[in-house]
Amino acid sequence: MVVWRPGIWLFVVPACLPFLNFSPWTGWLVFEEFDLLLLGALAGGYGRLAWSSRAGAQTRMPAVLLGLLALMGGSGLLALYRGFLDAGGFAFDWFAGYVDALNSLRVFKSLGFSMLFIPLLQQEIGNSRALAGQRLATGMVAGLTVVTLAVLWERAAFPGLLDFSTNYRTVALFWEMHVGGAAIDGYLVLTAPFVAWALFSARRPVVWATAAALALLTGYACLTTFARGVYLALAAPLALLGVLLWAQKADFNARAFWGHVGRRYRPEGWRAKAGLMLMLALTAELVAVLGGGSFMMERLASTDRDFGSRVAHWQHGLDLLDGPADWLLGKGLGRFPANYAAHVPQGEFSGDVKLRDESVPGGGVNGFLTMRGPNTMKILGGQFALTQRVGQVSKGRHRVSLDIRVQKDADIYLELCERHLLYDRNCQSVFIRVVADKTAGTTSWRTFVLPLKGSTLAGGFWHAPRLGMLSLSVVNAGGVADFDNVRLIGPRRESLLENGDFSKGLVHWFPAAQAYFLPWHMDNLFLEVLFERGVAGLLLFAALMAYALWHLVFGRARALALSPYLAASLCAALLVGLVSSLMDVPRVAFLLYFLTLFSIQTAQEVGCQNLPKIKV
Repeated sequence: MVVWRPGIWLFVVPACLPFLNFSPWTGWLVFEEFDLLLLGALAGGYGRLAWSSRAGAQTRMPAVLLGLLALMGGSGLLALYRGFLDAGGFAFDWFAGYVDALNSLRVFKSLGFSMLFIPLLQQEIGNSRALAGQRLATGMVAGLTVVTLAVLWERAAFPGLLDFSTNYRTVALFWEMHVGGAAIDGYLVLTAPFVAWALFSARRPVVWATAAALALLTGYACLTTFARGVYLALAAPLALLGVLLWAQKADFNARAFWGHVGRRYRPEGWRAKAGLMLMLALTAELVAVLGGGSFMMERLASTDRDFGSRVAHWQHGLDLLDGPADWLLGKGLGRFPANYAAHVPQGEFSGDVKLRDESVPGGGVNGFLTMRGPNTMKILGGQFALTQRVGQVSKGRHRVSLDIRVQKDADIYLELCERHLLYDRNCQSVFIRVVADKTAGTTSWRTFVLPLKGSTLAGGFWHAPRLGMLSLSVVNAGGVADFDNVRLIGPRRESLLENGDFSKGLVHWFPAAQAYFLPWHMDNLFLEVLFERGVAGLLLFAALMAYALWHLVFGRARALALSPYLAASLCAALLVGLVSSLMDVPRVAFLLYFLTLFSIQTAQEVGCQNLPKIKV
């Protein structure tokens, strides 16, 4: 498609970004379906460039910018190498986790992919800056529409659309939040300004009404994250967006600006009146969510306590930087979880899984799974599980059959729940203590058939069905158990699981944490960059962002139609980054880098051969 229609990738990539990740079904953490889309776009784009008999227009890139991008790429590659070294060397595994060497590659993908798109961005912006911006903005709006619809389904299926008191924070389709984090927070603040673009760009009432509906849905999605950082990161940049739009209208002439505000923006015509109604609706939505439930009030009341805990968490993370080399160049990409869990007191993981194999009689190899509970902290028991989606959950009783092997006593907990990602609805469960056979000389496999007891799994409404999920946990501190031949048996004796013998690795199996997410995230974008890439990497990142924002707000790009929205988007991401990690979520980090590079490219001069003739 990209070979045929080169610029279409500017729409397709942001439009597909929110949903092209199927980790709960595939079991992949390092690799995702979005990677395949980016590889396809790159292959088509570079193929078109290579086969084209005539090169298109190119934007000229200043030497300073070229040097900055080269240093940024070099810093990322160095941090990738240091990450491999910190992990003990490179090792490939399709199902690598957050402590493995490939987690460095997982974090590097966002920067690497975005920089590979620079020549294609130059080509499209050089051909038509306005068309490239329109395609990008439309793709952002399309992707945000997908997310808001997913939020509506999630809220309707689980806590209820109007339930604002239950402890339930929206995650939509961002499965990276299986260990917490701010994936949806970062995505929403990056894309929300483009709803304003859709409203201002609409020329017909029907199109405007559609954009207004999306604005209300976006407001609902942002409010139901119950993230204080999102609220701040949207309010200030949207105010900035209004100032920049007015400044564009006034051509930065203060007298003209203040003299014509009343005349230009008084409520005349359908657009102004409809805009006023939309503002009232958004205000009513805000009051309903904040005043109609107790959950957000509880979070606001605990702000001081939470901030103190977060500062202590940041300090623990920075204490892991050991010596001048770490401070200058960082520990390496993706190495925060492993280092935090290993070296910070009471910073351990709530559990861990590892795929293993053993020889069996006849020369074969048997694959099985080893699962651990928390090392020392009993309070973390049961807050980590290996899960699998169950697509055909019925209202009857279910049984679990599995083989278990232990070397010391282990407490095992199994649940079949109606669950989206982090929060359970109705559940059927069983708890067993597997006692080690101390009389035998060696440990051996034992088969258990366990009936699940609990609530009936209703399945939800026809318009908002609830997904089922089987969870397997070791809950006692220091507990370790091996598992094999896991089967979920339905009321009609049907088998409901895939790859229960782990013969295909961890395909269909997905680790997930609940309630406790401390070791996986630094919870600050800038400290995250400092930890992974050192002071040098942080300065380069700050310089890249400053370069983009300067040209969008004060430089040659300030008069472009899309510049205010890009500036508001980048500022929102940087604000939410004060209390959230973004670089450990490849899709969101890619979007941040990509919008930054797009902003920089729009600021560059177009080659003279492509400049339009303008009659003065």
